Amino acid sequence: MATSIALALTTAIAACGGGSGGDPSTSSAVVTGAASGASTTEAYTTTNQSAVVAVNGDTNVAPGAPATSNSTTTTTSTPTDTSEAAAATPSTSADTVVASADQAQALVTKAVAATATPRPEGNTGKGFFVAGSKLYDPNGLEFRIRGVNRNHWDSYGTATGLPLSGANTERIVLSFTNSTSYNWNIVSSQMLANKIVPIPGNWTGTCKADTATLSTIVDTWVAQAPTWTQLNSTGLINIANEWGPPNSTVWRDSYITAIGRMRAAGYTGTLVVDSGGCGQDAQDIVKYGAAVLASDPQKNILFDVHVYGGFHYPATASWMQDYDTAMAQLKASGLPLILGEFGPGNNIGPSPTLVTPKHVIDTAETNGWGWMPWSWDDNNLANCASDDNGFSMTVKCGIYKTSADLTSFGKIVVPILQSTAVKATNFN
Repeated sequence: MATSIALALTTAIAACGGGSGGDPSTSSAVVTGAASGASTTEAYTTTNQSAVVAVNGDTNVAPGAPATSNSTTTTTSTPTDTSEAAAATPSTSADTVVASADQAQALVTKAVAATATPRPEGNTGKGFFVAGSKLYDPNGLEFRIRGVNRNHWDSYGTATGLPLSGANTERIVLSFTNSTSYNWNIVSSQMLANKIVPIPGNWTGTCKADTATLSTIVDTWVAQAPTWTQLNSTGLINIANEWGPPNSTVWRDSYITAIGRMRAAGYTGTLVVDSGGCGQDAQDIVKYGAAVLASDPQKNILFDVHVYGGFHYPATASWMQDYDTAMAQLKASGLPLILGEFGPGNNIGPSPTLVTPKHVIDTAETNGWGWMPWSWDDNNLANCASDDNGFSMTVKCGIYKTSADLTSFGKIVVPILQSTAVKATNFN
């Protein structure tokens, strides 16, 4: 069963987030990586899948998978229902989003607990931490991640674009071929300065399952610890995007080793650990997540599941995961969790699914989990442009001033972010 899922997911997913292809005329700039003085024109080529190309030109496309890394998406989407975008418009109250008619949407509010929660025994950090199934900010108040993934490390759109979305967290693809000072400036000047919690991540292990790849990724974090441990008090670290085999003790044991190395290097904050199977296998977390968390001397691990083509409701083939069953199992695990990537749900892209953004957000809110759609700026057209056939929430490289700058996906998600996302109290 696990092998079937792994093969199906690897075939279906060319890269995380269903990233669409960039402009083929400029893709070579991504393969070699950019220098610290990189031009913003690189934004036109740093698509999600292209970020993976930065390591040995490996796009991780299995035989028969869509060739999307350097070509414009040609898949046909189900026509967007404009009523769905309208249903996502927040209610007249500034603090709530009311249920949509087609779902039993849980009431979402901006309320946060007023009483601080103590750190778990053994946690010596000063920043974010987990206790039970919840994530807490440095002041001990529950912090619900309601944010976005950002694909283009080399373009910020407009200076106020992403902050205007209301997102309280930003998970970002970084190119570690850049200097640490260049990458740190992205995090400090564009996220921390705007009171957005940063989650920098390493994407070079996307959909890979060999232990050497994860070890190399950790080597990078260890070598750059003087830079990234600055987030011990203000951010989270996503060790490796979508690395690992599904339903496997290899995933468990490799992350136990990786976490031990990260802690020894001085990382005391929350570490985000993606499930295997291209981030989509629930069983890695259901079966082995508790052991991974228990191994951590800081007891500070946030698990991350991505909702793409491996999830169906109902499941009709052996390689599919039944969405409702998997989510119930994850909830029953009692582990701290985010649904860290999901797309527009229009059955498009290299890993198509019909699970809608509102359905995923409803699941997360009902279960008390954080959530982050993919992505703010994953262009599927040339020149960093996007339309409703892709996975971007903005139509032009993250630029956002009005709703006209949003795709149908963005028009669903952004009003929810604006009505529900609460800043971490350490920024007050």
